[in-house]
This record gives sequence, C-alpha cells and structure tokens, in this order.
Amino acid sequence: MTENSISTFALAICMLPGILHSVEVAYPMMARLIVNYVLPFFEPGLPKARQQLTAQEQMGMLDAALSSVPEEKKTAAGDYVFLLLFEQRQNSLAFLSVMAGIIYGMQLPLEEREILHFLLMMMSALFMLVNANHAGISFLGKHPKVSLNGRNVGIAFTPIWLVGAVLNYMAFNAIAH
Repeated sequence: MTENSISTFALAICMLPGILHSVEVAYPMMARLIVNYVLPFFEPGLPKARQQLTAQEQMGMLDAALSSVPEEKKTAAGDYVFLLLFEQRQNSLAFLSVMAGIIYGMQLPLEEREILHFLLMMMSALFMLVNANHAGISFLGKHPKVSLNGRNVGIAFTPIWLVGAVLNYMAFNAIAH
C-alpha cells in the first residue's frame, strides 16, 4: 500500500458516522432508522417490520419518560428529553463537519493532510475505546443501558476503529517525518 492509499483509506473509514447519522441533523427522531434497519444485522438477523419502532411508538416512549417523574420535576424531565435530542442533532452536525473536512482533505496533497490524520487518529482511538466499553470492557465509564445489539455493535466496531486509528497513525507518521 502506498502512503497516499493508506491516507485515503484512513480518511474514508472516518466518514462512516457522517454518512450513517446525517439525517439526524434535521430529524433527530430518525435515529430509529438505525434501530430499525441497521442494528438488526448485529443480532445477527434481518430487519423485520413487526419489530420496528414507529414514530408514534418512539414519541410514546418519550412521553412515558416525561410522565414517569413527579410533577415538580416535569420541567427538568422535559429539559432532559430536549437535551437528548439536541445532542443527537449536534453529534450529527459534528459528524457532518468531520466528513466535510475529510472531503476537503482528500483534495489536498498528502503532505498537507497531517493535522487531519492526527485529529482522525484521536477520534478513531476514542471511538474504539467507547465501542470496547459497550462490548463489555469496563475501563471507560458505564453506559447503563447497553442492549444486546449495542454490545454486538461494540464488538464489531472496536476492530474497525482500531484499523481507523492505526491507518491514520500510519498516514500521520509518514507525513510528519
């Protein structure tokens, strides 16, 4: 593999979250598309219509969360649900911003991609750690609601992000020296 092909592949891997989560910028509730059409492959299985969440059911889940708190905490509960969806949108925007930087970076000569590879090396390494945590390695905090498919995603994506981190390190190291 040439340094340029390592760089290009390293950059391409890091576009995956932007591609997968792009619609959530405008519609954070569309995360259910990932739940309905992506996560079933980690069972392993295929998406089944009878097991898919609808928009109405998804809204019902949020309404049930809001109605489960005492009256004096309704404002805080509403703010918490707002924050979850707000963060969903901001994460999607961050992924799209990374994707825009990658597309721009792919147009640059190899020697000008150094900072981009450093950033993506760090992102990939941190994504790898979070996925390893979801897979069951408990050294990086605690997610209190990891589902079976969430655990399987962690198992599947830990090595993908390891590859992303290593390739971005290789590209960074080749350019920096």
